[in-house]
Amino acid sequence: MKKISIFLICLAITLIATIIAVGFFRENSDLVSPASLSSNVLGLNQWFPVFEEDQYINSPKITAKSALFVDSTSGQVLFDKNSKDKLPIASLTKVMTVLIALEHKDLNDQMLVSDKASNMEPDKMLLIAEEKLTLKELLYGIFLISANDGAEVLAERSTGSREEFLRLMNDKARQLGMEDSLFVNPTGLDEDMGSSYSSAYDLVLLTRYLIKHFPQVVDISKTEHIVLPETVDHQAYDMYSGINLLTTYPGVVGFKTGFTPEAGFTLITLARENGHEVIGVMLGSENRREEAKELLDYSFTKL
Repeated sequence: MKKISIFLICLAITLIATIIAVGFFRENSDLVSPASLSSNVLGLNQWFPVFEEDQYINSPKITAKSALFVDSTSGQVLFDKNSKDKLPIASLTKVMTVLIALEHKDLNDQMLVSDKASNMEPDKMLLIAEEKLTLKELLYGIFLISANDGAEVLAERSTGSREEFLRLMNDKARQLGMEDSLFVNPTGLDEDMGSSYSSAYDLVLLTRYLIKHFPQVVDISKTEHIVLPETVDHQAYDMYSGINLLTTYPGVVGFKTGFTPEAGFTLITLARENGHEVIGVMLGSENRREEAKELLDYSFTKL
C-alpha cells in the first residue's frame, strides 16, 4: 500500500507540474514567433571572432568610423577599429532580410509584388505591382543594385506578415549574439522613428552565418551582370552590380554595399585568396573602395 501511495503522489505532482507548464506556455505564447518554429530555421551561432591584444598598432589609417576584418575559418581578427560601436548601417540591413527570407522560403518560390513595394525609393529594380518573381530573382536585385522594392517584397511575402518578418529579424539578431543591433525595416532606409543600427562586429557574425548556411548567396552576390528574361509573370530585368571591388580587386566574391546620408558609405566585402577567406566590414567610410583594398591587402599579409 505504501508503494502505491508514493506512486500516486508522484503521479499527482507530475500532472500538476504539466498543467502549470502548459498554462505558462499559453500565456506567453506571444514570446515565441510561430515562423521561428519552421524546420528551415537554423540554430544558434557558434562562431565568434578572436581578438589579439595590441596586434593592430601599425595597421592602415582609415576614415571609416568602424571596421573589422576577420579570417572566416579561424576567427582571427586581422584588423579592428571601433568594431563594437553602434552605427547606422544603411543597406547592409538587407543581409539580415535575405537570411530571414531564406530560412522561410525556397529559392524558386514565387512572390507577389504589392503596390507598396513597387513604389519604394530610391534604389529599385522597378518592380511592377502584381508581378511575380522568384526569391532567387529578387536576391539578384538586392545584391546587385540594393533594390529596396525587392527587399520589401521579401518582408511582405516570406512569413505571415511584414510585422512578423521584422520581429524575426530582431529575434535572429539576438540568436546570433548580435548584441548591438536593431532592425526597424527590411531596407536600411532612414526613418523618422529612427534608423536600423548595428556594429562591424555584429555584421561579421551575420555575414559569416549567412554564407556558411546558404552558400548560394555568394554566387549571387559575385554576379557582375545578369538579365532576367521576360516571363508570363514579370517583365525583363537587366542589372549590373554596384560592387566595384568585383572588377578591381582579384579574389573579391561580393558581398554588399550601402549608403544613406546618415550612415555614409558602408560595406561588407568577402574575399578569397590562397585557401583563406576574409570577411570585412566598414561603416561610415569616406573612401570605401580604396580603404577596402588597403585593408584586404593588409589582412591577407597576416594570414
